[in-house]
Amino acid sequence: MKRLIFVLPVLVLLVLGSCTLPMRTTQTPTAMPLITEAPAGGDVAPVETAAPVVSEVAPVETAAQPAAAATAVPTQAPPAAAATTAATQAAQPTASPPPATQAAPAATTASGATFDPNTTFGEPTYVNPMDFPNMWEWAPPETNTLPNNERIRLQFKDGELYVTGKRSEFSTWWFSSHFLNDAYMQLTFNNQDCSGDDAYGMILRGPAHLSGPAYGYVVAFTCDGSITVFRLDDPSPFDIEVLENDDDIAAINTGPGEQNVLGVRAEGDKFVVYANGIQVAEFEDDHFSKGRFGVFVRSGGSGGYTFRVTNLAYWVLNEDE
Repeated sequence: MKRLIFVLPVLVLLVLGSCTLPMRTTQTPTAMPLITEAPAGGDVAPVETAAPVVSEVAPVETAAQPAAAATAVPTQAPPAAAATTAATQAAQPTASPPPATQAAPAATTASGATFDPNTTFGEPTYVNPMDFPNMWEWAPPETNTLPNNERIRLQFKDGELYVTGKRSEFSTWWFSSHFLNDAYMQLTFNNQDCSGDDAYGMILRGPAHLSGPAYGYVVAFTCDGSITVFRLDDPSPFDIEVLENDDDIAAINTGPGEQNVLGVRAEGDKFVVYANGIQVAEFEDDHFSKGRFGVFVRSGGSGGYTFRVTNLAYWVLNEDE
């Protein structure tokens, strides 16, 4: 059974940023170019419940501003500008954070064969278990402050990265500093209170910092066990292509307080999505070949949905090609 879970007003983002090359160490999330990003956005017209895409989007302001989150606005609201975070390739932190020694967890599930990137690819190129506040990885260098506005909040607490989507039925994403070509990317999520269409996930192959409007691939799970994958082509007018949309994915742990490992293998135009080590989607698309990745959140209920990221890791693939 298929369904389109993101059929309500959807976020329009403006992403500006500079590119960052991935680190080549398996243990130390140390100094890298500070690129975090708040996408900026404007107002989006509502999506018809049977329609896979949104049309008629209000214009988005494109001027870069200090740290702010991406947003979408309710039906027929006037355009509301959202600022974007910025960072430059030249920007480097003055001190490196302490080494992260914990290895990325192997994805597992209760039954069936599992995919373990550590077995397939060896040690990760980069791994961060969120043991310390990685401001250099998520906060804009202009402010060195994580976003906290009417749309989205990121905060480090108790060795985890908390991500909150504040507005009901709005989708929001925030890019990290990592800019990758072919790679396997993995995020470990812990749900808090969640229900139904509350969604969490990853955006990948987004634009370099300060390079123009947002684009990329969004892969998201919902609290009730659905998956949606869509390609964002343009935020204004809002233009997306739904690539996968399925209900009742058995590999996704459902309900509040559950942990799920989301992995995406992106090689050229081929993508494979894993939930807890089980392949749950596969698609081909050649629109975007590289870019930044980050977190995605959508509050599907009355607002204020929060999840926690407990581990971030990636493996660079085909490095010599």
